[in-house]
Amino acid sequence: MQPIPVGISDFKKLREADFAFVDKSMLIADILRSGAEVTLLPRPRRFGKTLNLSMLRYFLDHRNETRNASLFEGLQVTAHPDVMKHQGRYPVVFVTFKDIKYSEFKHCESAIAKTLGHLFLDHREVITRADPKGVVKKSTEAIMDGTADFVDLSDALGLLTKLIEEGTGKKPIVLFDEYDAPIHAGYRHGYYDRIIEFMRNLLSGAFKDNPHLKTGVVTGILRVSKESIFSGFNNADVQTILDNSYARYFGFTEDEVSAFLARRGLADREEEVRTWYNGYRFGGQIIYNPWSIMKMAANPEAPLQPYWVNTSDNRLIQSLITDERAVRREDLEKLLRGELLAKVLDVDIVMNKMTAKAVWSMLTLSGYLKTETLVIDEGRFKSELTIPNKEVRLFYEESVRTWVDEQSGPQGFSPLIEALLAQDMDRLAVIFAEVVKSVLSYHDTAGNEPERVYHAFMLGLLVALRGRYRVVSNRESGFGRYDIIMIPEDERHTGIVFEFKRVEEKPPKETAKEALQQIIEREYAVELQAAGIQSIRAVGIAVDGKKTEICSALLSP
Repeated sequence: MQPIPVGISDFKKLREADFAFVDKSMLIADILRSGAEVTLLPRPRRFGKTLNLSMLRYFLDHRNETRNASLFEGLQVTAHPDVMKHQGRYPVVFVTFKDIKYSEFKHCESAIAKTLGHLFLDHREVITRADPKGVVKKSTEAIMDGTADFVDLSDALGLLTKLIEEGTGKKPIVLFDEYDAPIHAGYRHGYYDRIIEFMRNLLSGAFKDNPHLKTGVVTGILRVSKESIFSGFNNADVQTILDNSYARYFGFTEDEVSAFLARRGLADREEEVRTWYNGYRFGGQIIYNPWSIMKMAANPEAPLQPYWVNTSDNRLIQSLITDERAVRREDLEKLLRGELLAKVLDVDIVMNKMTAKAVWSMLTLSGYLKTETLVIDEGRFKSELTIPNKEVRLFYEESVRTWVDEQSGPQGFSPLIEALLAQDMDRLAVIFAEVVKSVLSYHDTAGNEPERVYHAFMLGLLVALRGRYRVVSNRESGFGRYDIIMIPEDERHTGIVFEFKRVEEKPPKETAKEALQQIIEREYAVELQAAGIQSIRAVGIAVDGKKTEICSALLSP
């Protein structure tokens, strides 16, 4: 049985060692047939971007050390003569920034300088042939030995394409992998403006009106906005996960997964695999996460688990999910309940201006949300979003759990939820009062934002009680809208209805009683009764700055 190529992104190594391979070779045909001068293909991480560009490199490069026709034997592309005539015909510049993720700009700049230096050394023979009189020798040698200044580094790719054409008589193809990795690092670590300036100049030199370029293919996670980096790039064909073109080449389609699992003797696990790793929609294709599929196939005896979400530092995404300035708690609650969330998306991301639309767009384009529906209306991408699969859901739950613990002090919400499940209302009152003090002190609000307590409490319930209770908020029932209702999955257990009230004129105890009475009079429990729940508890909670009061009662069936 063929070994699983976990972590192998070099096409030649994969094919020569006869690793398991899902054939994506028709990507070559689509690229060559498109006629685009530059193609930008943003896709989530670990969805095969580097391997695909490596495949393009080995197919197109005319040098003996990279050209190897046998690598493509038996692949779909070989059945297309119009494509095969291009095999081994072009000089190729292949550069990847996928590992340039540093916390300081000086280290980022040094890593870029080394990468470009190795690139020039790789083409040294052609550079020497193209510049016999040494006109640009000072610049090329500075790039090769790592002493080039900002200007020479920024112009490196443009200069290299010029020298390659002059040295070979052929325009080169430039394959640029993970162009935005240092941009993400710059955003996280505070040097975003500096790295954007550099990348704008580097990419412009290589791709913007470059007369020495045959064609270019660029991959990354996002399309960073035209205003900041692709300024004037009217020659780029941008194909994101919202577009149909190239949709099947990154990640595995359903048919590919079925065939792959069957070959591995794992067909009986297909439904389980679908629950864990399916759920993406790229254009019109249903797509599986390829990294997780390969990892589970490499460990077939192990229970299914999160693989993809554990392959990188997710702190940026976690900070976006729990950023109250951009993500409303009500929207996050909907996602955690498995409901659809209607949003307008934008394929251009301005990372230093993270509006709510930019956050939802970034989460979608990065693979943390799925477009259940997508309608393009007057150029606007209107979508209904949901969490794609079990693997990503666990990431959301862990992110929310961390946020809730930070909101609620050193003990977190666990003791409060334990008291609630035990129906120990006296203990619940004590713990809830402590949590309110902790949350409001933490945010230094002098008691003016008790809704923070409500939202943290709600999210804590959603995460902690999944599988035992359905937790719903702010929905019509009876003659009004309740705040929170807990519907047990087992109808023998107690259902709970909460009503929160801010203390205004009346004392906290009386306000809590009013909240309790509101539950009863407006028949908020009717939803529980309709679900066949016999035991129902009503809980009224009054919040007065850092003071709280709780009144509760068991309701008769």
